Amino acid sequence: YQTYSVEYYHNPNEKEKVVFREFLNKQGLTYEEDVELTIKIIDPLGEMVATGSIAGKVLKCIAVDPKKRGEGLSAKVLSELVKEQFKRGRNHLFVFTSPQNLEETSGNVFAGFQVVAKTDEIVLLEMGSKSIDDYLKQLKSQTLEIRKKYPPPIGSIVVNCNPFTLGHQYLIETAAKECNFIYVFVVMEDRSLFPTKVREKLVKAGTQHLENVLVLPGEDYIISPATFPRYFMKDFNDIVLAQARLDITIFAEYIAPALGITRRYVGEEPYCDVTSAYNQAMREILQPKGVDLEIVERKELKGRAISASTVRSLIKKGKMEEVKKLVPETTYQFLRSKEAQPIIEEIKHSNSRH
Repeated sequence: YQTYSVEYYHNPNEKEKVVFREFLNKQGLTYEEDVELTIKIIDPLGEMVATGSIAGKVLKCIAVDPKKRGEGLSAKVLSELVKEQFKRGRNHLFVFTSPQNLEETSGNVFAGFQVVAKTDEIVLLEMGSKSIDDYLKQLKSQTLEIRKKYPPPIGSIVVNCNPFTLGHQYLIETAAKECNFIYVFVVMEDRSLFPTKVREKLVKAGTQHLENVLVLPGEDYIISPATFPRYFMKDFNDIVLAQARLDITIFAEYIAPALGITRRYVGEEPYCDVTSAYNQAMREILQPKGVDLEIVERKELKGRAISASTVRSLIKKGKMEEVKKLVPETTYQFLRSKEAQPIIEEIKHSNSRH
């Protein structure tokens, strides 16, 4: 490696991003906007020969000049990024790559990483202080009494709840009537206007009347679209489906068997054309594993499905009386509290769809 030098770009500016974008584009890859740090590996002539980035716990946008492949540069990029993550106090890391890339690179490139799950399009690897086995052990010990007490059907729902609405409550109540027990997983990615801790608290508050429901944090193994890297896929629909397949594969191979889950519930998405394909992908992966997919019609108000995005747009416009009709009393009380004020301010000034 002595002939190569490394440059670090923390929160790269627009001019720097152009260089990384062009390098990745040449290889059919995309530079993602949420990176916190990008490294550039330079040869003795000052030419860029490899790059890689980090965003949260994820290492991504990794590429090597095709002319330099086989010189150990992928391993160099990964080891630099891992060192940088450890410096930041992050000791549980993830890499998403293509199965083809995993097969083509020599074994030592991903040294220290282990495969969590693999689909036709994508492989998720992890390394560090925790692993999926630790997560499953924790889930099993937390639910030991529940699993002894409740026979199937056991249902599950994955929610973001940004914020928790009457629509979410209806979905959970419907599932709780049809199953002996329901596990509700809250997506833990902090990229929503309502922070993770608040979202989890509102789900718990809005389901406390249901004795056969347990709300659990999704941790790192409920893969949200926010963490899912898009850099090696061009088409938005392909990305959505690849993310769905990976997420459902992890769920079907690990989480469902650990908890004895036999049904996964989803709300119908009348406003989203990608969702029917998503649901189809879910069904194809879940059914062979003995998990049924149940699609529940969305709760409506005046002929329109209740959605968290509608609630956020009403908050943005200051229409709190309208909000009151779409959320449980527990969510409404939170929105009137002092704790909610900074969130409401942020929604009013934000253009984010999330």
